[in-house]
Amino acid sequence: MFNYSSEVEWIKVTDIDGGLVWINLATVERIYQTSDGSTFECADTVTRTNIPFEKIPDLLDGGRQ
Repeated sequence: MFNYSSEVEWIKVTDIDGGLVWINLATVERIYQTSDGSTFECADTVTRTNIPFEKIPDLLDGGRQ
């Protein structure tokens, strides 16, 4: 049986140092705006990104419009 979910589970983002990082959205507890982008906070990690906070809804939607 094939099970397909259109829900985004993982996203790949550029962190503040320019490295690519995978973030599991199921573990994200909070996303907030910082002066240079956005921060994804999980129980055991905090990832600062250069993604404008206003772009987060598009990212979580998987780029669909």
